[in-house]
Amino acid sequence: MVVWSFLLTAVTLLGPMVCGDKIKVSQHCATSNSSIDNVYPYAEKELNSSRTLRLSKFNGKYHELNALQEEFANDLAILAFPCNQFGQQEPGGTDAEILNGIRYVRPGDNFQPNMTLFRKIDVNGAKEHPLYSYLKKSCPTTRDFFAPASRLDYSPMRNNDIRWNFEKFLINRKGKPVKRYDASSRVSDMRDDIESLISASL
Repeated sequence: MVVWSFLLTAVTLLGPMVCGDKIKVSQHCATSNSSIDNVYPYAEKELNSSRTLRLSKFNGKYHELNALQEEFANDLAILAFPCNQFGQQEPGGTDAEILNGIRYVRPGDNFQPNMTLFRKIDVNGAKEHPLYSYLKKSCPTTRDFFAPASRLDYSPMRNNDIRWNFEKFLINRKGKPVKRYDASSRVSDMRDDIESLISASL
C-alpha cells in the first residue's frame, strides 16, 4: 500500500477555540525557496518511545488514521505533534500522561488514536521545531487574528504562526506542503483536496 499524502497537525486532540473574526478554512502553500524543499529531512521522537522517526519513513508507506480511515485508509497517514502553546491544553509532562489524557479526558471514552503521535514540541516562538518553521514558511496563515495573549504560551509572535490547536498541513507524496487548514476545518473541508492529490498520483 502507498501513502500518497499525509496530514501534519499541531494537536492536543481538543476542540478548536471559536472566534467571530475572519478565518480562511484553508490556504494553498507556495513553493519553498530554501535549501530544504520537502518535509522528509525532519525527524522527531515518537510519543511513548525512545525511537526517533524521520518523516522520510512515511514516504511510500501505508498508515491508517482515525477520522478518514474508511475513505482513505490506503492513501493517507496522519502525523500528530502534541503542543501546549494554546491555552495550555496539553499539560501532560510525560508521554504516558499525554496518552492517558487522550484516552480518559478529551476526547476520552477510551479513545485510541490510530495515528503516529510524536513527542510534545513547540510549533511557535523562540523554540519552535524546525519542521514547523518550514511548514509555516511554505503556507500562509488561515487567520488574520491571534487568540488573546493570555491564551498563548510562547514568544515572539510572528505573522505566520500556528494560530490554535488542530491546524493541519496537507503534504503530497513528494513531501511538499500543498495546503494549510485552519483549526476550525473539518474532514469535509479537506476531502476534495485529498481526493485530488490521490487522483493526480494515479
